[in-house]
Amino acid sequence: MFEQFETRQHQVLALLQESQSGLTIDALVTRLEISRTAVNQHMVSLERDGLIKKFAQQKSTGGRPGWSYQITDEGINQLPKQYSWFSELLLDTLKEELGSQKLEAYMKKVAQSLVPELRQQLKGKEPKEHIQQVAGILLSLGYQAQTEVAPSKKELPILTAHNCVYHDLAIKHPEVCAFDIALLEQLVDRKVDHQECMAKGGHACRFAFKSS
Repeated sequence: MFEQFETRQHQVLALLQESQSGLTIDALVTRLEISRTAVNQHMVSLERDGLIKKFAQQKSTGGRPGWSYQITDEGINQLPKQYSWFSELLLDTLKEELGSQKLEAYMKKVAQSLVPELRQQLKGKEPKEHIQQVAGILLSLGYQAQTEVAPSKKELPILTAHNCVYHDLAIKHPEVCAFDIALLEQLVDRKVDHQECMAKGGHACRFAFKSS
């Protein structure tokens, strides 16, 4: 039942994206062929989530203005995308032109370009603090990241990600992993030992930081 409700909401968003001038409830009832009550329920939910917005539209008869609805940028982002396909196409082309070694160097360069902005989120001076804060940064980027206590008390915490945000890409193009390693090394200012990798059959991506 929930999936049907969600699918109908995607239909509403698709119709609103097609109509730049917006659509009324009546127009949506006609196009979706469902009851006015059902359409109103969807609109309340979508507006609450910031996926659509309503605006007053003056009637041609001169009567009271009615409401029309438009999709928001957030709503557009909910519609199907082909980011994975496009990313794979880019990597295929880059690898063909540059070769594996240069593609890996390119991924490191991309990671380094993010470092100045992300470093502003790091507080304190100790590497242990930075590793904890980097785990928080990874969480905000979609990684299921956490820190683990290292086997030896002298060692720095291990950073573990229980998902890979570009798993399919990394399987086909392992050079992508250089992005993660370079980013972590730059943020923590320590060399990284990539102890486990999901793209290579591991249960998680596990990064250990060298103490010096």
